[in-house]
Amino acid sequence: MEMLVDCNAHIEQWSHAAVRLQSIRAYREQGQGNGEVVGEQFDSQPEFESGSEPTLDAHIGCFFVLTQGEVRIRMADEVYHCRSPYILHGGEATGLSFEAPDQTHVWTGYLVVYEVVPASSKDRQRLAQSYSFAPAALLPIQEKCEAMERLLQANDSLDKLQAQSYFVPFVHEILRQRKQLLTETGNTRANMVSQAIQYIQVHYSEPITAEKLASRYHCSTSYLSRLFRSQIGLGPIEYLIHVRVHRAKQLLLKSGAKIQDIASQVGYADVYYFSRLFKKYTGHSPLRYRAEHQEKLNTRVQNNPLRALESSIVSNSSPSHNENESYYQWSWEGDTSMFRFSRPAFGAMMVLCTSLILSACQASTTTGGTTAQQPASSAAAATVSDSTAVEMRTYTHLKGQSDIPVHPQRVVSLFHLGEPIALGVKPVGTTTYVMDNPHISDKTGITDVGVPPDAEKILALEPDLIVTTPTFAELVEGGYEALNRIAPTIVVEQKNDPIKDVEMFGDILGKQEEAKEWIAQFEAKIAAYKEKIKPYVKEDETFTILNVRPDTLMVYGDTNMGGNILYKYLGLKPAAKVDSDVIHGDTWEISSEVIPEYIGDRLFLAVNKGAEEKVKDVQKLIDASPAGKSGHVYFIDFDEFLPSDAIAVEKQLDIITDILTGKAQ
Repeated sequence: MEMLVDCNAHIEQWSHAAVRLQSIRAYREQGQGNGEVVGEQFDSQPEFESGSEPTLDAHIGCFFVLTQGEVRIRMADEVYHCRSPYILHGGEATGLSFEAPDQTHVWTGYLVVYEVVPASSKDRQRLAQSYSFAPAALLPIQEKCEAMERLLQANDSLDKLQAQSYFVPFVHEILRQRKQLLTETGNTRANMVSQAIQYIQVHYSEPITAEKLASRYHCSTSYLSRLFRSQIGLGPIEYLIHVRVHRAKQLLLKSGAKIQDIASQVGYADVYYFSRLFKKYTGHSPLRYRAEHQEKLNTRVQNNPLRALESSIVSNSSPSHNENESYYQWSWEGDTSMFRFSRPAFGAMMVLCTSLILSACQASTTTGGTTAQQPASSAAAATVSDSTAVEMRTYTHLKGQSDIPVHPQRVVSLFHLGEPIALGVKPVGTTTYVMDNPHISDKTGITDVGVPPDAEKILALEPDLIVTTPTFAELVEGGYEALNRIAPTIVVEQKNDPIKDVEMFGDILGKQEEAKEWIAQFEAKIAAYKEKIKPYVKEDETFTILNVRPDTLMVYGDTNMGGNILYKYLGLKPAAKVDSDVIHGDTWEISSEVIPEYIGDRLFLAVNKGAEEKVKDVQKLIDASPAGKSGHVYFIDFDEFLPSDAIAVEKQLDIITDILTGKAQ
């Protein structure tokens, strides 16, 4: 926590200081012997370009970005053993030198030297803070280094000026990743999705393919797609299409630009392709969409609390074209523009305004004629029922602390649905991805707010509490702040553990006793089922969960698709390679030829729609496995086993127990 506080203070000083890029050098070095210094000795008075001497009272610092290999860095009295990817900030930038581990080792990197003038003498110490860390995503940092070096080497003054413009985004990206590293809760998969979402929101007009995204985060395209779908129910390219179409809607309504210019601005060089895609996802051609919505736009309500939020999706990048988008099918109903006020949203605003006026009138007269001051920072806090204010409490979550109702009545939960329902609270709204849960039969009264979530639809529900995960908070235009303008919003982890999630929601909803009862009942059920399967499962038998998709094969660990039930709750043994490579490693995707290495004595097989030919290709390998030879291959429904909420897991536990005891039909 102390490091995070220092990091925030450091960021604050950067935001106030005047900065200037002095020089950048690219290194590609090979060790010269046992620990000999390679590259150049860097001192507190480096060789700057002509005419760029340090400003009076300026502070000289540096960033070193290690992009490949290993190197030992000596800076002042400290020694840093670095392995790529690695970032080092030299607070005073004195006595910096590099040593390779051996004479054959090659390492590459960039040394960025800058001059910064603090806002005051007191700020100098925080700006001079030295630190180092391994960035989660090196590529965006490396790309800026390459651009700065190329531009500084040019003879043109405009190029040198442009190099300066890259420096602040370079520092921003480093500080953002460092802060995220200090605040992350260990869910690196969720962080990867959040980072990819942020990248798409900024670079949507550039050529983006699934392969390019995956390479940024050092994973396969199928791995990244699986992470996206597990977090938001959409693949990365599907989300890119949404961002582009949404931005095109905004440009159609806010400008008189030609359709061809709008197509180029959002990343489509072919205007005809853009028009077909736009109609596919909105039901209207671009011109018809503009004509039908322009009048509504002109008459929208002026005090929309969302109106003050400009689009978080902005880019000045050059237009480009991506041909991979046509591979995906997804549609949204109606308009998702944040800059149009629908009738339900208008009704919600009228209710809110009426409540605020009544509240102010009731509080305006007190004994002695004084005026009582009552805050009205949010709709939930200002709601008055029977002249009694809603009881509030402070709740600590991933974004800090928020005042929330002690017993919320109208909850919008963007990711968790089974947990509040298990505790007797039916949310008034959730996302399409969560609504698709086949185990929740009664969804009456629950509104689908879409994926990505539509803030206007959420506003129209008049929630008194919004619960979201970090990833879904990123998806809403305007992010967490947009949601928090509507109602008190808390950001919670995606634990994928029903016991922990039910306990968490018991606290959030004021249903602690109900949560304890559910957990006790669930644990008793697990104990009973473990006894029930004992006669049917040998102690040393091993299990595997294999998912066959049209284009890939996935092995599941102990989080979902029945893995949590098999390995965590029922205590059954995973196959050795599943345990080492999946549960305790990062392997999800496997090739056909290694299937026999992962299949244990019993196999749970989930086959996706359209994967029939893929199953035929691997059937012989499955038949030759221990599970295949013994006839212990069990087919499970992918859609039934994908959710991992409290209600779904209970039903999955029933299904698996019936399979193992021979009662399944």
